[in-house]
Amino acid sequence: MTDPLSHSEQTSELSINNNLEELAKRHGWSFEVISTLDIQIHYPSNTIEEDLLYVIQHWGELLQYTPQERSKFGREEEYYHLHCVTNYKIGQTFRCFIPRALVVNPTGLVITSDLEIIRQSLDGQKININLKARQIKDKFNDSKILSGTYVSLLSYWSHSLNFAHWLMDCLPKLALIESLDSNAKKNLKFIIPDGSPPYIVDSLKLLGIQENQTIQIQEESITVENLILCRAAENPGRPNKMHFLAIRNKLLTSVIDAESVRLSFRRIYVSRSQSSRKIVNEAEILQILTKYDFEVIHCEKMTLAEQIILFSEAEIVLGSHGAGMYNQIFCNSGTSIVEIYNKEYWYHSSRIISNFMEHKHWHIFGENISSDWETWVDPLKLEKVLSLVLHDRSSKN
Repeated sequence: MTDPLSHSEQTSELSINNNLEELAKRHGWSFEVISTLDIQIHYPSNTIEEDLLYVIQHWGELLQYTPQERSKFGREEEYYHLHCVTNYKIGQTFRCFIPRALVVNPTGLVITSDLEIIRQSLDGQKININLKARQIKDKFNDSKILSGTYVSLLSYWSHSLNFAHWLMDCLPKLALIESLDSNAKKNLKFIIPDGSPPYIVDSLKLLGIQENQTIQIQEESITVENLILCRAAENPGRPNKMHFLAIRNKLLTSVIDAESVRLSFRRIYVSRSQSSRKIVNEAEILQILTKYDFEVIHCEKMTLAEQIILFSEAEIVLGSHGAGMYNQIFCNSGTSIVEIYNKEYWYHSSRIISNFMEHKHWHIFGENISSDWETWVDPLKLEKVLSLVLHDRSSKN
């Protein structure tokens, strides 16, 4: 694994710690393993023949190159994630109590008072920091050390304030403190990204964390009296299923009575007409969706609680790849997810959620028509995949 600091930034005073468990033993800090290393298996997404042939064609071209050369390509290198059974190694998850810790904004990188950089706070990412050893020493000697015990909910992608990464990388960290004493949990404070949008504050409230328990870092870094470092995943976008589902279930039951029967009857189209990466021929697409009784929703106009209720009632969710589609975590098992990918801009992480939730994941590729990834969708392809989805659902009933 690559060191998180570039060579030019490493000094004799700063060191990189690769094994927090050993460091904790040496200092007498509390270190608790929550889950051991595991392998998570994810199954292929479904599509129509036209898009499968498109993938095979481009995949064949890629096989002519070395892995290093393939990594220079765009989305094509990830086709196998969609169309093969894939195994992801999920590293050990843990929580560790670290006294007098410095937390770097916005990534959540942690540095101890002995000037040791905790590599395991980086979620497997390489990163450079601008702070030098002298600056870090000054911050530990500063009288502005924040008193109390803090949990950092920052991640490598905190700067993007991305709903998907908040769900997949940040919130699962809260599952690691569930076993703490209830009185101890009441006194915790939580570090969240600067400029946090409403869904961050709302999700924490649904999980029992009030706004006065949170702090948004506006400085380059802060130093806290005590830090609970929660590592819920080894890499961004690769959540541990156990922690992910624990938080999902808690969010769901905070809004919906656990004893109520949630019927899956709604067909939802998640529109991006008021966001970036629009579908340019959406009016044409809506004519098709109307025939199949889809309702059009705009997630950005809804509260998180409203989205939870809506998606918990869905039998089919269709839309472009984007934040709104990640609300599928609130759907019941057996829901059909139909994702429209721009050939030049797509990620397969929602397929991971579909596997966690036992959803049936489908996809089709649209054509990229602009530098900001606006998409044109072939109406015939869309209608074809919808007929397959509906046939699949009827054959199971």
